[in-house]
Amino acid sequence: MTVADVTVQRRSRATLGHVEGDLIVERDAVVKPETDTLIVDGRVECEGGVAIDGNLRASEVHASDRDLDVRGDLTASGSVRITDASLHVSGSLSARSVDVDRNLGVGGNVTVADFDVGSRAEIHGTLNARSVAVGGSLDVSGSADVEEIDVGGSVRIAKEANCHSIDVGGSVVIGGGTVTRQIDVGGSFESTGPLEFDELDVGGSVLLRGNSSGRQIDVGGVVKVSGNLKFEKIDVGGTIEIEGNAEGGDVDIGGVLRVGGNLNMTGRLEVGGKCKVNGVLTADRVEIGGWLEANEVKVREIEVGGSIVTEKGVRAESITIGDRGRVRGPLVGTTIRIGERSEVEALYGRTVVMEERGRAGSIHGVDLRIESGCRIQGEVLYSGSLEIEEDVSFGVEPRRVSSLPPALS
Repeated sequence: MTVADVTVQRRSRATLGHVEGDLIVERDAVVKPETDTLIVDGRVECEGGVAIDGNLRASEVHASDRDLDVRGDLTASGSVRITDASLHVSGSLSARSVDVDRNLGVGGNVTVADFDVGSRAEIHGTLNARSVAVGGSLDVSGSADVEEIDVGGSVRIAKEANCHSIDVGGSVVIGGGTVTRQIDVGGSFESTGPLEFDELDVGGSVLLRGNSSGRQIDVGGVVKVSGNLKFEKIDVGGTIEIEGNAEGGDVDIGGVLRVGGNLNMTGRLEVGGKCKVNGVLTADRVEIGGWLEANEVKVREIEVGGSIVTEKGVRAESITIGDRGRVRGPLVGTTIRIGERSEVEALYGRTVVMEERGRAGSIHGVDLRIESGCRIQGEVLYSGSLEIEEDVSFGVEPRRVSSLPPALS
């Protein structure tokens, strides 16, 4: 049945087919399509508490004051506007724009250009949109392909999220994917699958599961990565733990850095507290405020305020150990300076300075300076000069040689 403009009276039930004009449905009415789909060429206006008992296809859909319930798919070539109420769609939702003041629930997929929900949006299928704005929470059971996501509270996307940007005030959980620009989250961020991103800026904590890569990571609290991580720059106020290998440019950590594999960097590593790398650490310059533990360290410059523990030693052009430092494993460098009251095992360098009351196992170098109160237990070999201050003891008398033996095999 094809009709022109139709008005469905309050609290009534009507069966309609194809409406060539507009459809007005008054409060608490139920409209059932003659077939599976009600087609309205014009606009659908609902006064509140209306149910469409099947699929609905229209140019525009507007409702106000009370909820609109579509018990099938909702398709609009134009806008869907729900004022002071919620929208429930048991099937899929497709429109140019969706604007819901309260809650939106969709049982299937959502395909829109602009998507604006005042409180909570729950989508049991996939989400495809240009821009998404939600005042409260966004929950998507499938994947999301969205240019911009802006949510005041929380976001959960169970599968991959492919976006330009994500801006959320509270917490985010996504199933991996690609974010080509910025992820900006006030609270916590979690990716349950591999993630590629440009910039990750999180005020609280970050959990990345699987292998991930991004240009910049800036986190106020804690970061944990269950796989490998590639990056250009990392700045973390608290702790970062990477279970696999890490590869990138610069790292600045206020607290603790732990890497389960190798850490390969082209730039600077600064850690305020502790740094532990189970594999090989390579970097241009390393500054550690507390202690460093690694299988092997290969850098240009290194300065450690506390202790170093390695299996295969440290190789660098310049090595500086702070006062009262403790070093296990050999140090091999062009210039080596050991702070006061420090204890080291084996030193191999061109220029070696042991400051006051330090202790060493053995020293091989070209030019050596050993300050007062030092204790050297093992072999001391030098090919250039040896400067010794008062009250220095040697387990073996120092020897000058024409050439030094290889530092390490």
